[in-house]
Amino acid sequence: MRIFDSGRVQDKLINRLERQEKQQAFQQDRFFRFKLPEIHNKLSQALLMNKIIETDNPGAVSNALLKGLKKALKTPEFDFKYFIAPIRSLTPRANPLSLYMTQYIMEVLIDDPDVIDIYGTDLEIYQAINKVISKINIQFERAEDEVMTQLSRNKSLVPGTREYEIALEQLMNKRLGEPQK
Repeated sequence: MRIFDSGRVQDKLINRLERQEKQQAFQQDRFFRFKLPEIHNKLSQALLMNKIIETDNPGAVSNALLKGLKKALKTPEFDFKYFIAPIRSLTPRANPLSLYMTQYIMEVLIDDPDVIDIYGTDLEIYQAINKVISKINIQFERAEDEVMTQLSRNKSLVPGTREYEIALEQLMNKRLGEPQK
């Protein structure tokens, strides 16, 4: 008797990986929407204080960084991946948002008339950006875990229902403030 492999196992694995990738993208997007002002402030401060970006007009550079962060938020997935492709192999398991902002600084911000010069290697710039984003992400995940714990105590809410989603959104807004549009 001959056994034919219909590829079901591979299809299940591919579907599971796609679901994980979509869930990760959703969580990253939610983090980014809630923490955009904090990321902007701390990133601007870190890049200027560490003398990675030299400028005479810190306000203009800060606005340019905010513009880059908002662009990263609104960029379609294909364009996002295309933009970071030249530096994707900069470090193993790189944070995509940190890669995007690194590439934004090296390609777009370097041509800004308010920027005198940008110092450091690609990796040093990435590490400075990733340090800020990782620190904020850890705080966000901690707050998100507290909200999930609080929701799990409420036995009347069933995960996946509309009531659960509304309660989750209300608690997140209460804990972290309103997300950016």
